[in-house]
Amino acid sequence: MRNSTAKNSVIIATLLSALFFCFILVLGSLSPLADSGPNVNTFGSTELWLSLGMVLFLYLLPLAFYILGINFLKFVMAAFCSIGLLIASSTLLLMPALFLFGLEDFSGNLASIIGIMISCLGLLITNIVWFVAAFKRPSVNVQESV
Repeated sequence: MRNSTAKNSVIIATLLSALFFCFILVLGSLSPLADSGPNVNTFGSTELWLSLGMVLFLYLLPLAFYILGINFLKFVMAAFCSIGLLIASSTLLLMPALFLFGLEDFSGNLASIIGIMISCLGLLITNIVWFVAAFKRPSVNVQESV
């Protein structure tokens, strides 16, 4: 029973993490970040769709094998989850800095910055929950004798 519940929790947390990461990519393409350089994804471009496809592939392929019973892939997913934590935390810290000290375009786009920050916060929380769900030790049920 515990194994099935833990596996379902890992699956749900992985899917939510993928969703939040895709939100960050899409909202970043709608923000002034999309105008910050020649190699940046813009909304609706082929590059954005390729980025979303690659993210979903990197999330869903290990998840599919984990669902099939190859539990070792939990450690591969943990490596990706760690990278996601690093990306989300650095982006969460970068966005206010760009708003306060950065590009002139950012001063009028507070809504896009807040959207990216909320998505980053959601990704951080989801990835932390993922680690708890994936590596939580099963509790020992102690039955008292009567």
